[in-house]
Amino acid sequence: MASFLSSSLPSCLPSLLLLLQLSSSSAGQFRVMGPGQPIRALVGDEAELPCRISPGKNATGMEVGWYRPPFSRVVHLYRNGKDQAEEQAPEYRGRTELLKETIGEGKVTLRIRNVRFSDEGGFTCFFRDHSYQEEAAMELKVEDPFYWINPGVLVLIAVLPVLLLQITVGLVFLCLQRRLRGKIPAEIENLHRTFDPHFLTVPCWKITLFVIVPVLGPLVALIICYNWLHRRLAGAVLGQQTGPLSSSGASQP
Repeated sequence: MASFLSSSLPSCLPSLLLLLQLSSSSAGQFRVMGPGQPIRALVGDEAELPCRISPGKNATGMEVGWYRPPFSRVVHLYRNGKDQAEEQAPEYRGRTELLKETIGEGKVTLRIRNVRFSDEGGFTCFFRDHSYQEEAAMELKVEDPFYWINPGVLVLIAVLPVLLLQITVGLVFLCLQRRLRGKIPAEIENLHRTFDPHFLTVPCWKITLFVIVPVLGPLVALIICYNWLHRRLAGAVLGQQTGPLSSSGASQP
């Protein structure tokens, strides 16, 4: 009996070790979960991309990061308890921050400052515990702060006051014209003689032009201001995108 046990124990030892390894690896498995809806942010503002593991556990010793397709550009990387800034893509250096207040519960949030139009799209968050890694995808939508101000709205806002002013001036002019052409007192008639005889024969197009021009001025100024703001914002975003690349290129011998 003893000889049987001694002969069978060595043959069972590899199986026992394999079972122990499988149980330990399965105990470390988890899922990574991101936001269920796209995250929205305005250009120039901040965006926060939350990510967590389930079931919750301490992720301080894990490797945590975000990257973007294509080519797996590193947005932010946390490894060995430190942020790895040198691993980041140039366009994200100095613009990201990993909020680690709840990393002991397996929850982290990536904050992106000074959001750009180029930040719109998909992001992937991952947690790596030794050789085990899980990921979760999320989407960031970047909106123009002036998205509600379009040329159609500007024209509508400007045209309505013009129409109201034209109607008001037209009614007042018709009322004055009828009163002056009717039976009027002598003093009004004498006053009428002092006026230019062409006062009541001014063409309508001149009156319309006199009314429209002062109102169209602010409309044109408003449209110019809108276009200027858009160009300035686009220029600032383009400068921020090309700035890190040009500086990195200048540092190369």
